[in-house]
Amino acid sequence: MKKLLFGAFALALFAGVGCKKDKDEDVCALSSASFAGSYKITGATTQMGSGTETDIYTSLYEPCERDDVYTFNTNGTYTLTDAGVVCDPPNTDAGTWAISGNTVTIDGDNANISNFTCSGFTVVASYTDAGITVTNRIKFSRQ
Repeated sequence: MKKLLFGAFALALFAGVGCKKDKDEDVCALSSASFAGSYKITGATTQMGSGTETDIYTSLYEPCERDDVYTFNTNGTYTLTDAGVVCDPPNTDAGTWAISGNTVTIDGDNANISNFTCSGFTVVASYTDAGITVTNRIKFSRQ
């Protein structure tokens, strides 16, 4: 009986230590309400087939695009504002968006959302070119 009691105590002690939550944990459930907000693109990668993931952020986005702000409004509309360094011509846009499960639809185009937290998310889009699957990941950070 003592062994059983000690075993239960030890398990509870270790389980309590192992389950301690970090106060800075950044977890949100993905929904239209939690997704709404303003974001900047802060990273981009591409991967061809099973090859190495390559950082393409600085080669894909001009300096004037890296400070643009994407605002997703709670009413299902969005705006793209050419903030900071202005592109020539200015990079502005507006349209509609919606969330369904882990998919975001922007102006009719779908992409998967991964790594959603209160501070940002990653959009993952794949396509096949000449029999090779290309996967692009774009990281958005909440402003």
